[in-house]
Amino acid sequence: MAYDSKGMLWIQTDGSDSNEEVSAGMGNNQMLVGNTETGEIARFMTVPNGSEVTGLTWSLDRKVAFFGVQHPGGSWPDGNGKPRSAVIAVWRDDGVTVG
Repeated sequence: MAYDSKGMLWIQTDGSDSNEEVSAGMGNNQMLVGNTETGEIARFMTVPNGSEVTGLTWSLDRKVAFFGVQHPGGSWPDGNGKPRSAVIAVWRDDGVTVG
């Protein structure tokens, strides 16, 4: 979890994709953003099945958010063409801050 410059709470999940027992209905891991004043929580994005979201940070001007997607596809990279972990950059076309 991380707070941005506007006081919004960003939540990154790393749970089971089994959707069974305690994970029933969870779906893929995701990044949520919560308004700490209203209590509203909204989904910002989801990641591929078997992966997790990690390491949220921002550029100094807060116009770009960076986060990691670890082991997409549910298996660690092995050099044989399987999906690779990555760092993703997200920004708005209108130049407004992301966090």
